[in-house]
Amino acid sequence: MRRFVFCFILAASCHGREYPPPPVQWSVTRGENIAWKTTLPEGGQSAVTIHRNRVFTTMHRPISETDSKDEPNIVGLCLDAKTGDILWQVDLPGSDPKVKMAGIFSDATTFAPIADGDRVWFFNRCGSMGCFKIEDGERVWLREFQPRPRHTNRQCEPILTGDLILTVEVKDKEAGQKLQRHKPVPEGIDPRDVWTYLHAIDKDNGEIRWIGEAGTSVHNTPVPGALPDGTLAVAHGRGGGHGPLERPYGVSLTRVSDGKPIWTTDLGKCEASFQSHWNGTRVFWWQGPNHLVLDAKNGTLLKTQNACEGVDFCRFDPKSGKWSMETDAKVKVRKMPLTNQTNLLVDDWHWFLAHEEIAVGRVNWKTGKTEYLQLPAQMLPSPQSREKDQLVWEKKDATPGDTRNSRGIDVGELDKRSKGAGWGHVSAAMPARVGDFLLFPVMNGTVYVLKATPEKLDESALVAINDLGPAGRTWSLSAITFDPVSAHLFARTMKEVICIGQK
Repeated sequence: MRRFVFCFILAASCHGREYPPPPVQWSVTRGENIAWKTTLPEGGQSAVTIHRNRVFTTMHRPISETDSKDEPNIVGLCLDAKTGDILWQVDLPGSDPKVKMAGIFSDATTFAPIADGDRVWFFNRCGSMGCFKIEDGERVWLREFQPRPRHTNRQCEPILTGDLILTVEVKDKEAGQKLQRHKPVPEGIDPRDVWTYLHAIDKDNGEIRWIGEAGTSVHNTPVPGALPDGTLAVAHGRGGGHGPLERPYGVSLTRVSDGKPIWTTDLGKCEASFQSHWNGTRVFWWQGPNHLVLDAKNGTLLKTQNACEGVDFCRFDPKSGKWSMETDAKVKVRKMPLTNQTNLLVDDWHWFLAHEEIAVGRVNWKTGKTEYLQLPAQMLPSPQSREKDQLVWEKKDATPGDTRNSRGIDVGELDKRSKGAGWGHVSAAMPARVGDFLLFPVMNGTVYVLKATPEKLDESALVAINDLGPAGRTWSLSAITFDPVSAHLFARTMKEVICIGQK
C-alpha cells in the first residue's frame, strides 16, 4: 500500500467532506470547549500523534531547579485519548549535551512520534530513535547515534513511507563530532562526509537502508509526495543561516526507493527554513523576497514572483477600529517573507505567516497574486468571556512568553529569545489544514483560525482567535493535530497536553 505519514500532521491535513468539522472556537484559559487537559512534569516541543484511541508525544527527562538546562534525554509518553490519563512512558537517551531546552529552533523533543499498526516510534533529536508496542510500551528496538553538533536547528520531521522512516542525519557520525558550532570543517575531513542527508531507516529493526546522495540542510523540512507516474519522492533543499555546509544551495527531488536524486537545481544564495511543499507537478520555494515555482519533472525554474511588492494588504487601525484594503502595497522583508516553517500549500495558494509584518499572507502560484491580512500579535484571553478578550496589535506590546514548566522551573532561561511572541526569527509551529479551516499557532499560545479557501484575504477570512492558556503563562512550538474519528483537536504546551472539543 502506497502511503506517507508526515508525522507532525498525521491527521491535521484532513480536508475531505467525509470527516466531521473541527472545533473552531475554544479557550484553555476559560475551559471553553476543552474535553480534557493533562499536566506534564516536564516541557517539550513535539506535536501530538493520535492512533487507536491513544495519544503520543514526548517531553524532556524531568530536571531539578539546579540541573543544567541543556538536557539531551527525553521521555516518550502514551496517553488515553478519551481521558488524558498517562498509560505508559519510555526513555530515549541523548548524546548531544549542547541543545538548550525550549530552544526557539528545536530541542531534544522537537519531533512528533509516528504510530502505525500496533507500534509507535519515538525520536530524540539528540541521538536516538526507538520502536515500541502500542499496548504496553514494550521496546522492539532502540537505535542510538551521534548527531552533528554544528547547528542546533532540526526541522526534518520523520516521515513514514511503506517500511521506511526518513530522517536527516550526518553521514559520518564519528567525523561529525569533530565539527564545532557554526565553524568550518576541520582539515583532513571531506566536507561531504559531514553533510547532513536523508536517511532511510527500516521501521522493523532500525537499520539504515540507504543514505541520500543530495544533501539536506538541518533548517529545511522535506515534504513527501508522488510524481504523476506514481514515483514516490521527497522534495528537500539546502541553504539558511550560519553557512550550512551542504551544497549547492537550492532544491532537490529524491526518490524514496533508493535515495538517488531525480534532479537538483542550484539557486545560488537562498534560505531553506521552510517546508518544501510540492503538488506532484510543481515544487514551491522561496528566495529572498521571491516565491519560486519549479517543474517537478526536471527542476526547471518556471516562475519567480516577488511576494513583497504589488500586494493587496488588509490592515487594521486599532485607533479607529476599522479595516482598510491597501492595493499595490509593499511589505517589509529581510532574508525571506515568512516566519520559519509556517508555509502551507492549499490548492493554488501558498500560505504563510509573515516575518517582519504581523500578518498572514498567501501567494497564488498560478497567477502570482499576493495578499496579506494583518493579525494581532497576541490575544489576552479573559477568564470571564470571549467578549472580554483583548487583542495586542504590536509585537513590542505583547506579554513575554513563559518557559517555566508545570513545576515552576524556567527550563528556557538559557535562550532569552524564547520569551518572544513567536513571529519572525523562530522555527514556529507548523500550520495545518483541517477541513475548511487553517490553524496557525504561535509561540505565545495564540491560535488563529482562518478560512482555508476564502475568495479574498480580508477580515472576513479570520474565523476566530483562540488561546492555549493564559497570556504570559503559556508557551508552545507544537503543531496542532486533528483526530477525524472523535473530531477533537490535540495541542500541547510547555505545561500540558490539551484535547480540544466536546467532552
